[in-house]
Amino acid sequence: MIMENVEIASWLIWLSSLIGAVTAIVGAVLAVSRKARGVFKSVVRKNTDADEMRNEIEGLKGAVNNLIEMQKTTSADQQLALQAMLRHEITDLYYAHLEDKKLAAYEKEDMIKMAKAYDKNHGNSYVQTIVKEMEQWDVSL
Repeated sequence: MIMENVEIASWLIWLSSLIGAVTAIVGAVLAVSRKARGVFKSVVRKNTDADEMRNEIEGLKGAVNNLIEMQKTTSADQQLALQAMLRHEITDLYYAHLEDKKLAAYEKEDMIKMAKAYDKNHGNSYVQTIVKEMEQWDVSL
């Protein structure tokens, strides 16, 4: 099994060397000879239909533009969902600890991070008000 893999690897190395050599020779001939370059260009042009390529490019542009619009819509929807989730979590934390007005250290840290994210998502003043109040609460150990 190992010998077969070694033989396959050797064969692939030889094949890649051959392809590299042929590519280098063709590249050198095309770089030096104008006539060879002209023949190569004409062969490429014969095998390429410019109108077909333009149509394909236009189709791809349309598809890309559609994907961009879908991404904008998805991104806006995700932003609204994130905003709602953050508001919900902050409000839940507030009412869960309203009586004792104490937060665990990790809860206070998380609340501050959520409040910053909520502000970045253009949150409202209600959440800012309860966050300011919770920032004044004691930290329980």
